[in-house]
Amino acid sequence: MRDPGLNRAWLCVLALASLVGCERESDGVTSEFEKRMESPSAIESDDAVAAPATAAFDGPLAALRPSPWTSWPLENVDLEAFAGWRINPTSGKYERIDGLQLRCEPGVFALSIADGRVVSLEHDQAGEWVTIDHGQGIDSRVGPLAESGVHEQLPVSRGAALGTTAGRVLELRIRVDGVDIDPLQALRQPLQRWPALQQRLPPPPPAADTP
Repeated sequence: MRDPGLNRAWLCVLALASLVGCERESDGVTSEFEKRMESPSAIESDDAVAAPATAAFDGPLAALRPSPWTSWPLENVDLEAFAGWRINPTSGKYERIDGLQLRCEPGVFALSIADGRVVSLEHDQAGEWVTIDHGQGIDSRVGPLAESGVHEQLPVSRGAALGTTAGRVLELRIRVDGVDIDPLQALRQPLQRWPALQQRLPPPPPAADTP
């Protein structure tokens, strides 16, 4: 007949062995989970999923900023006059500027502001004017040019040289369905027909009565 004390000792040993085995199994699961979470591949896979939403984030509101579709028509930008109404410094009367006027040196390259196709070349006393159709009813007009290096129906890409400037001022006009819009506003927006872009310029303020 076995000693009851010996039986109890064996039971204690078996219980301790089972506990140690459970701890080892749990430790193995935990370590495996931690290894997977800490492995570079797991981190890269998570980042790859979130990359499309965060790749362009430069700040808290960067997601609301549209990607630019245009570029300036000159390499060196120096604004001369903005679209809108102003007082002519010579005549003192109100005059309307439909485009954006940029200071430049004669003979520098004028560039296409976006991808498109040349639809017309016009000549006047100031020089040559190039009109480019960018699709969706949007077109741009650049000039005056002393000499153009493009022809009608020629596809152009953003930043392509259209010709050389004729004077010290280059004018850029952008229209949506034939309506002139503020080029500065269009340069900050993606290539879409935003309702705000189709608003005409307001009339000039009333002239002050002179005694």
